[in-house]
Amino acid sequence: MLTLICKVLNITNIYEAYFGENPSDPLSTLNEAGKEKALDYIELLHESGKYEKQTAQIISIMRTIDIYENAVSAGTGNFLTDGPKKTIQIPDNVIPEATSYGVRITGDSMEPEFKNGQIAWVLKQDAIENGEIGIFSLNGEAYIKKLHDNRNGIFLISLNEKYPPIPVKEHDRFDILGKVVGRTNPGELTDYM
Repeated sequence: MLTLICKVLNITNIYEAYFGENPSDPLSTLNEAGKEKALDYIELLHESGKYEKQTAQIISIMRTIDIYENAVSAGTGNFLTDGPKKTIQIPDNVIPEATSYGVRITGDSMEPEFKNGQIAWVLKQDAIENGEIGIFSLNGEAYIKKLHDNRNGIFLISLNEKYPPIPVKEHDRFDILGKVVGRTNPGELTDYM
């Protein structure tokens, strides 16, 4: 909070402003004209380029991520886990939300948030919170849906209201494959595929 107040008041040297002379700042013993001359000289040193501090260049670290070729359904359901997949290498700063794997979306039941052809990025986990969007396997078919769990049972909910909720019945084979953490249009990955 103190630094924000100092920023608003245009105080750049907190020690000097509150305690007087700052022993670690050679400018604190100069008057305003002297400070201005010292800053002019510092600017000349920068302009010469001879005295610039050498900074380390950050090297982008590559990571691999799988994209399942069988599309996950935003509609009627598709099989996912045993299908073919493509492994791509991407820098860490590209699609940072892509932490475990990607799946292609087919259908329009998750519009407007998720569109047909996009890649949904998934954090692999076997539990998600009520109301979160995840990738689910229901009786061998893979879905991208919102989880709705209440006293009436568990339902997979579409964002597009024209699709009814899909109930998870007592004897159904139901697995949570992960939490959806982002999405990408397919054209955004052409450099890595």
